[in-house]
Amino acid sequence: MLSETACPDYSGKSRNAGKKIFLILLILIALSLFMSCAEQNYSEKINPLLDKYIEAWNTGNLSLLDGVVDSSFELRKIPDFEPMRGIKSLEDYIIGTRTVVPDFFLKETEKLFISDSAVVVTWTFKGTYKGESDLPPTGSKIDIPGFSIIYFNGNKLTGEWIAFSDLTWVKQLEFSIVPPAIK
Repeated sequence: MLSETACPDYSGKSRNAGKKIFLILLILIALSLFMSCAEQNYSEKINPLLDKYIEAWNTGNLSLLDGVVDSSFELRKIPDFEPMRGIKSLEDYIIGTRTVVPDFFLKETEKLFISDSAVVVTWTFKGTYKGESDLPPTGSKIDIPGFSIIYFNGNKLTGEWIAFSDLTWVKQLEFSIVPPAIK
């Protein structure tokens, strides 16, 4: 028969090992939760880019796009959403918009991050329609609500889809909408 001293006592060691394993697992869970929360907070890194981007639209200061917009930036807008690619196309579109509406001002109303690569921004743009474009200048004050889906990758904006109501636009420009004649 073996005496008690002949059998080693692992019970104290196994309880300590169990506590250590439990503590390590608890620390790993806490770290993974912390890291996943940190990774999900896209707004911290993207909001400054969005602020500069909107400021470029509002001021016409295109140098604000440097370091904010990716060289392959793709802009799409109503009515056909045909892509305009590259920073030059974006700059031309901003210049064209500000030529037609020289006091253009876009006010962001809400942001909703929908993934790790896109944010929906609702906005209102205001200004006076003075320039020649597809429609003749009217001098009308406009206040158009709309939204953009802005895409990003890392620390650069990579694209934007712009949408608003054409009907609201035309009405605020004081054009009449005439239904087609029935034949």
